[in-house]
Amino acid sequence: MLQNNGCHGYTRRDVLGLGLVGLSSLTLPAILKAEGEARREGRATPRAKNVIFIWQQGGPPHQDMWDMKPDAPDGIRGEFNPIATNLPGYTVCELMPQLAQQIHRLSIIRGVNHHIPDHNPASMFMLGSGNPPSQSLRYPSWSAVVKKEMPVVPGLPTAIAIPSEPSEGPGAGFLGSAYQSFALQSDPNDRSFQVRAMTLPAGIDRARFDRRHALLNESERSFDRLLERPDLLSSIDQNYRDAHQIILSPRTNGAFQIDQEAERTRDRYGRTKLGQRLLLARRLIEAGVRFVTISEPAGWDTHADNFSRLRDNLPVVDRAVSALLEDLALRGLLDDTLVMMFGEFGRTPRINVQAGRDHWAQAMSIMLAGGGVPAGLVYGATDRNGAFVTRESHSPADFACTIYSQLGIDPHKRYPTPSGQDVPIVTGGTAIPAILRA
Repeated sequence: MLQNNGCHGYTRRDVLGLGLVGLSSLTLPAILKAEGEARREGRATPRAKNVIFIWQQGGPPHQDMWDMKPDAPDGIRGEFNPIATNLPGYTVCELMPQLAQQIHRLSIIRGVNHHIPDHNPASMFMLGSGNPPSQSLRYPSWSAVVKKEMPVVPGLPTAIAIPSEPSEGPGAGFLGSAYQSFALQSDPNDRSFQVRAMTLPAGIDRARFDRRHALLNESERSFDRLLERPDLLSSIDQNYRDAHQIILSPRTNGAFQIDQEAERTRDRYGRTKLGQRLLLARRLIEAGVRFVTISEPAGWDTHADNFSRLRDNLPVVDRAVSALLEDLALRGLLDDTLVMMFGEFGRTPRINVQAGRDHWAQAMSIMLAGGGVPAGLVYGATDRNGAFVTRESHSPADFACTIYSQLGIDPHKRYPTPSGQDVPIVTGGTAIPAILRA
């Protein structure tokens, strides 16, 4: 059983009670200006400008989703039938009929594998930019690197987590807490959904808010005289800024008003936790947020009753993710928005006595879409039991190099650690040419 170790960030009362740093509202010229500055600084032009990352905590079973093995022997072959997709010769699980018709938009990577069949270190591996877990150094997550590398656009947070960052991941790692995603700590599927710090508290108008802000700035001048500002202080500063952006930017604030969506759109995504999280993610990307992390709520640690749980989980995934892809494409956002969905590993080929599948790190499937990745690509292969990669084997570091290259970020750029050592974003690894060739 996976444990939730709590949410990062601060409560709405904490953030609003202390005062915040002001920033102007988001505008398209501000985004274009920031991207122009990035080009002048010599950064690579990204193929993907935004990311929606659906994290499948627990490890989804690849052979019951994207890598069907209908010819495997009893005890390995699953209970579900394969169905044809709109890519000739490729089949997926019968519980994903809508995604089966979206394969022309997807890249399915079946060759990434590693050696750690344990949740926490495997999550550190896959979430920590493809770096092997280390006792001495916690590498930053994808979102933290994007938050550090992307130009800051006044008016909204760069990275947002719905409802929080993955509990078993590294978070901002050695970059420090200021690079954590802004965690909503609430669920858009709830009738009472409201983002912390989205409005000024009762009894405080804009003038009073500005006076508090001025007082806070005056107080902070004493901290600025310190030679070093502790990581916690930097984290609080960044949380203030993110919360303030939401309060004072009409466009950012409006992006969270999911109840303004048409009922038919909300229904298309599904009135589920995943469906409404993905719909909110689309709204945030449309408003200018660069990285949205979705903690997929189902849980994929199917040691028991794998097939009955998938009968509940997969139709929800099928409906919500297919709606997201259609919606992004319809709105002209898919070309610039990379959607990625995976967990920390796959599941065992052999079905255990509890009708479940156990941890298996030597094969897994990763779904990518949009953001300049090849469309209609099934890359890599496993043996007839879905146990071992037989073609195009790649490490998590290779995969991380691929994603960062797609985002225009040098995966081997070096960052200083708190100990003063310079380390690369990704240790080793080579980008996968088949993904970058699009």
